[in-house]
Amino acid sequence: MASAVDFSTFSNIINGEARSSAKVSQGINPSNKQPLWDVPVASEDDVNEAVAAAKKVFPAWSRTPWSERGRLLSKAREALLARKDEMAQLIMQEGGKPIQFAALEVEHALGFLDFHSNHPELETKIIQDNDELRLSLRYMPIGVVAAICPWNYPLVLAMGKIGAALITGNCVITKPSPFTPYSILKFTELVQSIFPPGVIQVLNGDDKTGPLLCEHPDVHKISFTGSIATGKRIMASASKTLKRVTLELGGNNGSIVCPDVDIKFVASQVAVGSFFNSGQLCVASKRIYVHEDIYQEFLQALTDVVKSWKVSPSTNDAGNMLGPVQNEMQYNIVKQFFLDAHNNGYKFALGSADIKDSDSFVIQPAIIDNPPDKSKIVAEEPFGPIVPVLSWRTEDEVIARVNDTNTGLGGTVWSSDIDRAHRLAEQIDAGAIWINSFEKPLPQGYLAGHKESGVGGEWGSAGLLAYCNAQGIHYYKNKVGPGEAGKQ
Repeated sequence: MASAVDFSTFSNIINGEARSSAKVSQGINPSNKQPLWDVPVASEDDVNEAVAAAKKVFPAWSRTPWSERGRLLSKAREALLARKDEMAQLIMQEGGKPIQFAALEVEHALGFLDFHSNHPELETKIIQDNDELRLSLRYMPIGVVAAICPWNYPLVLAMGKIGAALITGNCVITKPSPFTPYSILKFTELVQSIFPPGVIQVLNGDDKTGPLLCEHPDVHKISFTGSIATGKRIMASASKTLKRVTLELGGNNGSIVCPDVDIKFVASQVAVGSFFNSGQLCVASKRIYVHEDIYQEFLQALTDVVKSWKVSPSTNDAGNMLGPVQNEMQYNIVKQFFLDAHNNGYKFALGSADIKDSDSFVIQPAIIDNPPDKSKIVAEEPFGPIVPVLSWRTEDEVIARVNDTNTGLGGTVWSSDIDRAHRLAEQIDAGAIWINSFEKPLPQGYLAGHKESGVGGEWGSAGLLAYCNAQGIHYYKNKVGPGEAGKQ
């Protein structure tokens, strides 16, 4: 039986120790707008101490055999598994997810730890080997990694960064979003004793903490998931010390529905892909393009599906499909999309702009019927439960419209003609495409945004390379020992 753990107290973890702070903050439960538990806010001294601890332990950790690092990651997975129910409760309260989807996030986090703990060691590649030269390429850890994480999937997106950083021999300092600090603080508390002090640390902070990490000369890499605007600021800051950066940023994904699909089935799947987590998913389908031959029937089927869902604050017994928007800032942003659609006279196939403020940040979902391509709801990412459905006629036309955006994170194609589906998918300028499925990111699936949706990529075997420096070894087989000079 697992030992008792207090899920109502939270600390930063620095150099293997739980740390409080003179300054505290609280997250807000979006289902009732009530403050949650106190969490310490890291000071500049805390940042410096955490970085110094990581720098100190890095040489030994980087030389720890890959198999041993994998074994310790597996133990961390076991520690999370033992607390999966309590962790799901935390995620429901801090993020607003319905309890079944909070539990699913924990399962996905376990999946990332499983993937990385069992991943085979990155092998040295032999580029050339002949009588004259043996040219090889090896991958070595970068050093101290700062993992700056978002609020929409606070645990699983942190696990993608932590697992990759640790298995490749880096030390990692995680900074959660101040909106959702609890699950990653508690996870780090649960596992920190498994690793040498300084290998895995966590700092809840304020608006100063991220810049301090980005500008610290002994932080060697930043992995960030979040908005395009913040990603640009991080890239500019990291350039001062030429840090390595991986940025997974916003998306405005297009979903193309061809006329040969089973309308009711595909509508039910597209509904999930668009509205899951109340639309707060970077790879969600945010623009749905339906062929004109089935447009009206599909729109009705989609509306019927979403209308059947329970949308409410999330509690253990709510039985809801959609919960609230996670925070007040995003709630107000999303409301502007509803208001803009109303003010411009766009047709609401579902929902309305009449959003009454309540004791939660719940917004009832909306579907906008064929708004203009240049409208706010089509051209921008709402990151909330409002989706436009648009009609298309030709393949060239719909590809041009799907690609007419500064983002390129993902997309979906639905067709019973697999050749057609692949033909369309390969023309979408985005990093991840799903064919005949809503968006299901996987630990083994590389994820990288095109255009302003990111720099570099993570996840999968290819994603591990983002946590490594490559080193080429040029071994010339000349004899250079004593007495050999002049014989060449």
